[in-house]
Amino acid sequence: MRIRNLSVIFVTVLLGFTSAAVAGKEIYKLVDKDGNITFTNRPTRHAQKVNLASFSGNANTPRSADTVTQKPTSAPSIKSNAQKERDGTRRQILEKELHSENKLFFDTKQSLSQISQSNDSLQDGKIAQLKSKLFLHQRNISALKKELSRL
Repeated sequence: MRIRNLSVIFVTVLLGFTSAAVAGKEIYKLVDKDGNITFTNRPTRHAQKVNLASFSGNANTPRSADTVTQKPTSAPSIKSNAQKERDGTRRQILEKELHSENKLFFDTKQSLSQISQSNDSLQDGKIAQLKSKLFLHQRNISALKKELSRL
């Protein structure tokens, strides 16, 4: 029984050392020409070494509640009147877009009903195209309404 306990302790300590060794590996960040970011443990050409201490909640870097909730010094401050004015302008733009999308939706719906009434088999492609446009207008309308509800 004693040998079994010692072997369990040995395996646990061994796993602890190997995980610490793996965690101590270097990490590299690579940004490709399209702006995609890849993190790897292999150094590659044009890859930058990442400082892991900045990502891990290390005990060596104390973080109090004050430092977490503080606003960065570089963040711009805006007066409430200016923000209200911006929100009002944004609301007007969104309402104009919503009106425009509603008009396009109803026009497309009307065109679809007119083409559907004709029994021309050549119009099948046009009907599919109009149904697709109708779906896009519905999606845009719901997105605009969602944005307006947030203001």
